[in-house]
Amino acid sequence: MYSLKILNILVILSILVQTLSCSRNPHPQTYFGNKQTSLPDSAKVKAVIAVSQGSANEKLSAVLFAVPNEKYRLELSGTLGLSAASILWKQEGWKIVFSQNERYMEGNGNCVFIPIYGGVDIHKFSLLFFGQKVNSLNCDNSKPSNLALEYNDNSVLAFFGKDSLRLEIKNIDPKAEWKSGVWNLNVPENYVRVTGYLK
Repeated sequence: MYSLKILNILVILSILVQTLSCSRNPHPQTYFGNKQTSLPDSAKVKAVIAVSQGSANEKLSAVLFAVPNEKYRLELSGTLGLSAASILWKQEGWKIVFSQNERYMEGNGNCVFIPIYGGVDIHKFSLLFFGQKVNSLNCDNSKPSNLALEYNDNSVLAFFGKDSLRLEIKNIDPKAEWKSGVWNLNVPENYVRVTGYLK
């Protein structure tokens, strides 16, 4: 009799736990399925980027700080939180730092080098982080795209040849605050500037 009461209590507790967990998040956040067309004035976006290149697969944590059409700061981190790349774009120019390789790139204009893929339009690329669909990531609209995009509720899969990149949005915070230092990306003096494709 005593063990039966304990069993009943455990069953009731498990039902309560399931009910509470369902009520907290009854529907997962959908980004690419929404009808929102306007972008926030500024936001911090957390995402996960899974890269497949040949037989190599890597998962990166991504944090985008954005003031759409004005400036962007993207931080990519790999295993154990080690920085893989830092990308800063402002109207006066852009800069990318590869800490593990002690290399950096810089330039002007909207066309920014994105590791693995190559040159992309930074504004189109940032739209993906906000759950907005784009037809192409090309820097020049007149060029045919060699990129195929497949959208899900909170992720987009980009194919280019045999390689692919999946961006999964975890959280968009339009009320995030950050320090002004976000918009400065310093390059150590011993880092080497590269101008071509970095492997």
